[in-house]
Amino acid sequence: LAQQWFRLGARHRVRGRALWASRTIRRWSRASGRRISPGAMFSGTKLVLLVVLAITGSIAVIVFEWQAIRGLAPVASEGADALVKRLATRGLRGAGHLKRRASSLKAPAVSLAGLPKFPMPPEVRHPSCIAREYDFGSLPTASIIIPYLNETWEQVSATVGSLLAHTPMELVDQILFVDDGNAEEWQYHDKLTSLHPKIHVHRNEERQGLIRSKVIGAGLVSSPVVLFNEPHCIVGKQWLEPLLERLAKAPEAHDVVVVPIIDVIPEQDFQAYRAANHHIGGFDWSLTFNWMNLIEQRNKSYIYPDPYPTPALSGGILAMWRDYWERMGTYDTNMTEWGGEHIEMSLRTWRCGGRIEVIPCSRMGHVFRAKNPYVVHTMQVVRNQKRVALVWLEDHLEEFYRENPFARSCDAGDVTERVRLKERLHCKSMDWYIDNVYPELRQKQPRRR
Repeated sequence: LAQQWFRLGARHRVRGRALWASRTIRRWSRASGRRISPGAMFSGTKLVLLVVLAITGSIAVIVFEWQAIRGLAPVASEGADALVKRLATRGLRGAGHLKRRASSLKAPAVSLAGLPKFPMPPEVRHPSCIAREYDFGSLPTASIIIPYLNETWEQVSATVGSLLAHTPMELVDQILFVDDGNAEEWQYHDKLTSLHPKIHVHRNEERQGLIRSKVIGAGLVSSPVVLFNEPHCIVGKQWLEPLLERLAKAPEAHDVVVVPIIDVIPEQDFQAYRAANHHIGGFDWSLTFNWMNLIEQRNKSYIYPDPYPTPALSGGILAMWRDYWERMGTYDTNMTEWGGEHIEMSLRTWRCGGRIEVIPCSRMGHVFRAKNPYVVHTMQVVRNQKRVALVWLEDHLEEFYRENPFARSCDAGDVTERVRLKERLHCKSMDWYIDNVYPELRQKQPRRR
């Protein structure tokens, strides 16, 4: 866009000099009462002097505006609208014309100088989100924690590229990758840390699993806000600011967990992007997550894109105040590998005085995979789910066993510590949760395996 502006400005300058000369000759012709041709008016030394002055003036203007356009380079990735605005505020000509053309420009795969490329997601936010401005001084800073195991460099690097392009780094203390026991060819330590000074890598010498890796990562940072992300995501513009703004408005207890709308990147085509609708999250009695109704169907008075409550987290992409994360008991670290922790946190948050909200102005694309790139033992997932059921389902435990009969004989380990946490936090009952947060659980649930 900047290059188009400069070419446009050059054309304007050439046309402007010719138009000035033509109008000057016509004025002098009218004043003298006779037709004056350029050849008759300027000849010899006068003509040479006129040409030199015109060329010198044009060069001076070009140099001035080229210096100005160079100053725009670091923010060119913000998109056409942002660049046009900067052109206008600097008094640079051509901004008005580019504003009319900006909407027709297609953004290619983005690569800031020295940063990896990533597929630019389409603009799918509500217009009011796009026009919103944020006071960075009033927002808390965050650390972004990303565990990874057997992930491709293409997707990891694209995740980082989109983060660095679309995140105000003054709001980020660090991006911490947690290497969960990767073999050497999957580690990428030097590649990651070379991309930005705020990118760090912690290595688990032995695999700890996704759940414990998040707890380990959160224990290594000191930011006011912890934000968990995944290494196969493309974040959109201004994805972080709405999350931090909502957390900044939370009560003194900081008892809110926020999540973006998570759009779909097809597993078969990393370059594609499908905008998700604004559903609420839920689960069935097997404690398997599912997307449920649209928020408008659930709440007829809802106005999009206001934040809205959701009964359950879809997975591990979320942000919360670090003091709340610690006070609420982080994750159950006796869960292993993967699965069940998002349902446990959903029940614990709502029933122990907090709330979970979807922030529609924050969006990112996520690769939803049919199979994880690492081994997940089914019985370990069932064990995790049984730990959730034993602590949180109370009188509804039989509903869980009916949907998950293999869990009845599964050894879930000792859950005494989590039961004591539940008592210490003065958490409400499962019936309260169903009546006040998730009444759909009494209905027949769709299953999405």
